[in-house]
Amino acid sequence: MARTIKAEIGAKREVKIEFSGFPGESCFDEAERLKGLLKELGLWAIPVTVAPKTAAQIAREIGEDATEKKKVLHS
Repeated sequence: MARTIKAEIGAKREVKIEFSGFPGESCFDEAERLKGLLKELGLWAIPVTVAPKTAAQIAREIGEDATEKKKVLHS
């Protein structure tokens, strides 16, 4: 899946940014990079809330089954 960053600006100047397709916690690194780029442009972005995605949400984004797969050893 392609990595995407979606930003929405609400009527009350609230900004919601969603990161999709980033493995593990690499979205946090990308968020810091975005924050730095915005700062260079004179825009200050102060995170108020960070909402990690659930395993099911991530699975839907990448098109995998959300159920946890377990390996079973047998002889």
